[in-house]
Amino acid sequence: MKLIYLHGVGDGDTSRAWLDALNKSLLAENLPVIDEKDVIAPHYSDLLLSPDAAASIPKPTVNGKISDLSVERAQFIDRQIEAARVVGADPTAQALGFPLPDLGAMDAKLGAVLGAMPEKWYANEIKQIQAYVHQKGLRGAVLTRVLEEIPPIGEIVIVGHSLGSVVTVDLLSRLPADVSVRRVVTIGSPAQTGLFAVSRQELIGNFPYARTNSWLNFFSKRDPVTRARGLATVFADVQDIRVNIGKVGHSSAAYLKQPSVARAVGSAYHQSDLTPRRTTKVTTALTDDTAALILELHFRYAVAEAITDANIKARFTEAIRINRRDLVAQIWAADKEGIPLPRQLHFLAEGKTPEVPDYWSTTSIIEQLTILALSDLTAPFEIDIADASFKAIPGFAEQIGLTREFGDALAWTIRRFNNKMTKLSKPGTSWQRWAIAGAGVAVIAIAPIGLIALAPAGAAGAAAMTGGLAALGPGGMAGGLATIGGIAGTGTAITTAATVSRRRGATRLSSAELLLAVAVAYAQKVLAHDFDDDLWSKASAAVTELSAQINTVEALSDAKAPSVAAMIAERDMTQNLVQFMDANGLSPDTLPPIALT
Repeated sequence: MKLIYLHGVGDGDTSRAWLDALNKSLLAENLPVIDEKDVIAPHYSDLLLSPDAAASIPKPTVNGKISDLSVERAQFIDRQIEAARVVGADPTAQALGFPLPDLGAMDAKLGAVLGAMPEKWYANEIKQIQAYVHQKGLRGAVLTRVLEEIPPIGEIVIVGHSLGSVVTVDLLSRLPADVSVRRVVTIGSPAQTGLFAVSRQELIGNFPYARTNSWLNFFSKRDPVTRARGLATVFADVQDIRVNIGKVGHSSAAYLKQPSVARAVGSAYHQSDLTPRRTTKVTTALTDDTAALILELHFRYAVAEAITDANIKARFTEAIRINRRDLVAQIWAADKEGIPLPRQLHFLAEGKTPEVPDYWSTTSIIEQLTILALSDLTAPFEIDIADASFKAIPGFAEQIGLTREFGDALAWTIRRFNNKMTKLSKPGTSWQRWAIAGAGVAVIAIAPIGLIALAPAGAAGAAAMTGGLAALGPGGMAGGLATIGGIAGTGTAITTAATVSRRRGATRLSSAELLLAVAVAYAQKVLAHDFDDDLWSKASAAVTELSAQINTVEALSDAKAPSVAAMIAERDMTQNLVQFMDANGLSPDTLPPIALT
């Protein structure tokens, strides 16, 4: 393992102050230091100042053939999300997704000042940067010298500062074929500016997803060279992280002494040397939600196996991995707080997959599997898995100790319900996904319900979706430990299942919740099991309540008010569900008597 340091303009950081700053910060983060003998720091400042430096630009070593890189990119994005977690617990660093957030009033003023500073305060630096960009011979000479010092085989971590980050952009696609990059860490990069459009386009067209593990870019709003901007606006595959370097400046040491930057470098460099984490083993009994969460995780794997398209299967598998890692991060946060959790969650945190427990009656497993089959298992991503959820049921039923015949019957029943309900719904219904691979057949895909509203915004800037963990321990965890730095949580469908089950006594279910409840009742009835025979009354009451609300609001609202249209759609869908129950024997045998006055 070698650390490659690519310096910016100037003398090339020959004093190694950058390494001293990094090692000091590594020690503060309880990470081993990096020995100077394991550092490769090519020196090319003399080339930047020489008018005669020239060489051919090395050719890319990545496969230049036109191919579908979506699978490799999906795996790369998964690694990016995990890398961003490295800094997720650092309160001084903020991981940013695309696009960058608006700066506040004071930050906007500072950004305007910094935007005007580089040409006045950094004239020599800008001159050398422009020479590197516009003189192909110089660019080739720098890249050739750097490549001469990189080993032909092995693993490396690259740290690129300022112009060195631009050299990194040029270098990634030209590294020896047998060299893999554990992590790229760029600091103080100006690569988002128009000067580097050529380098960016070359890398975007030849990005080595397979041999680059992750790329984190650190920038500061007080750095004139970055102009208070990251790289995500021009590199979709870069994870931007803003840090506070204190006073206005640009030095590599100012960045490398930041805890989040040191953690990003050190955790990648010492990855194989770090001791595996173990939970505290503070346990509690298995809960309904934990059991359902484990069932869902196994069902997702079964659905992945049922997907026949290799590209879709690979992306769906990466989505599962991302969701699982986010759940594991939540478990570690809960464990750190000393919250007792079922031992199955401790297994998950330590990289094991707990077995599906023998936990449900047949009536209850019909409920769980029906809700899973009709839930959007790809959220927050959009991946068309067609009817793979239905196809997975027979084999999965057998896997958890039921018979394949039972699974076939349940899958047929759920598919039949799906086909009937999609014919009753209007095009564009929010819970409906059109399955391109399913010959135009609509597939119900209910988005996660309920506990999502309790989740704080994730560190990546997106609304993080909490999974069943919010209710796994005694008293629950919603409100603070639901998410740690990720973009999605496992357990979304189970959250829906738990919410539907708990809210059956509520005043009114939403049409999506009601649809799942009706699907469960229909499957239970067809398979000769008990079902909720009070559901019809609740649905009818919901139609009445919605109609009253519409009559009140519609009278004074605009003719095409979106809120009124939404209420009408909700009422119509609920009415369709009532009609479905009437037609399929889910209404009460006797209606309640009408009181005469």
